[in-house]
Amino acid sequence: MINKYLDNWKAEISRIIEELEANKIRLSKEIIQIQLDKAFKKDTIENIENCINDFTSFMDFYLEKKKDKKQNLQRLNQTKKLVLICFNLISKKQLIHWEKLSIKEKSRTNLKADHKLRFEDINLKFIEKFREFMYNSKFTINIKGSKVSQNYKINYIDKQIKTLKQIVTTAIEEGYVERFTWQSIKSIKKDVDSVYTDLNEIQILFDEPFTKKTEILVRDKYILNCFLGMRYSDLNKLEAHFFNKKNIGDKEFVVYTGRSKKTDHKIEFAVHPIAQKILEKYNYNLPKLSAKEFNDVLKIVAHKAGLRGLERIREIRGHETIVKDVPKYELMSSHAGRRSFCTNFYNEGVSIAAIMSISGHLTEKEFRKYIKKASVRLEIVAEQVFAIQGLKTNLNIA
Repeated sequence: MINKYLDNWKAEISRIIEELEANKIRLSKEIIQIQLDKAFKKDTIENIENCINDFTSFMDFYLEKKKDKKQNLQRLNQTKKLVLICFNLISKKQLIHWEKLSIKEKSRTNLKADHKLRFEDINLKFIEKFREFMYNSKFTINIKGSKVSQNYKINYIDKQIKTLKQIVTTAIEEGYVERFTWQSIKSIKKDVDSVYTDLNEIQILFDEPFTKKTEILVRDKYILNCFLGMRYSDLNKLEAHFFNKKNIGDKEFVVYTGRSKKTDHKIEFAVHPIAQKILEKYNYNLPKLSAKEFNDVLKIVAHKAGLRGLERIREIRGHETIVKDVPKYELMSSHAGRRSFCTNFYNEGVSIAAIMSISGHLTEKEFRKYIKKASVRLEIVAEQVFAIQGLKTNLNIA
């Protein structure tokens, strides 16, 4: 039995490798694993489907179907965990064990409920109770060496409610849950206060004489993304084969061709000369860093470069709106490079369509959320306003 199972695996792996090579797709452990999961997932899903007898087992079924999309799976696992806590369906012991797992281990481990949640209990009150739980719940985080208890941010709450509604909608469509309306549960997503670096600040970062290799790498990757506008997941996987030289008109350009990991949208654009110089410095193969390590070092880099001015930030956590002044370097993250690209190029007069063709935003509405400054530079507005003559008569102002 075991030998037959191993033979099936060997045959499937050989088929996958041949297929990937035939399609000229670069071989990697991750790609082969995804294809293997797809090949053997059908039997797993059928086994889980046969065990559906309440809403928690349906959530297991739903998560298994989405297993090949790692980014979605992490969010789904979090939603499932929060549902189990909200309705007291899991023991503290099991929950503590789960929280100690790494992100990778969590994606491979099924968080099992200790109690059942009947399908007939899935209704508007169920959604409303979960929403209120999210508003009032707190989590503990380490800030500068101290444990701090915080409410969840309003946008995180909104994301979790939307995810739960997706699972419930599927349960309704599959006939497990009776159809009901939830018009009273509306989206509450708010624009996020966040930072970007203008061209002057990018120059300051560029000029700072860092000596540590990791700090130099993080500085270079950040500045690179201020001229590429990528999500960090795409920036971190850049390799030489994504770039080719092409003649456009009578000039030669380095052109990036790839797909967004999040949307699978094809992106192609001519690389800015500054980005090209940084890429050439690393022979178009920048060392990879986890998002956490990148963000941690970026804050150190920004602090050393003098980006310490206070930024006023508004956060909505639970039912509370918090306004606070935070040093800019503390707010720096991998996504600030993407925001900086969108904002700076927009303020320099590049068309929205042109920027979106590079950043990969699919709608103008989503793109505009990235603009972190007035749509026109202050000095331009001031010059134009003062150029207007206004009234011809002199005003006597007492």
